[in-house]
Amino acid sequence: MVGEFQSTVQVKATPKEVYDFLASGANTEMKVESSDPNAMTVSLKNNVGFLRYGEIVNCTVNPLRDSCRVSITLRSFFFSKITSDVRGTVMRVNDALIERFRTR
Repeated sequence: MVGEFQSTVQVKATPKEVYDFLASGANTEMKVESSDPNAMTVSLKNNVGFLRYGEIVNCTVNPLRDSCRVSITLRSFFFSKITSDVRGTVMRVNDALIERFRTR
């Protein structure tokens, strides 16, 4: 389906560390649209640009035994905009998590 993409990344860090990183914007140029520390969810909003239409990336941190798993999803608001880089937007958050927590 055009306009939707999901990714999951597992990082060796505490859920709080990962949540705090996402809630700070995850070293991306995205703005935090909303965050809920109890549900461990963060929504990041893309700025509107040539290939971006203000999509919202939803991130959910799920604790595991000695690490955590982050589910990252994006559904584009404008399904008719085939130039939207939905996969690239999700992978930017995915890559930021790997970059931040890879040395653990």
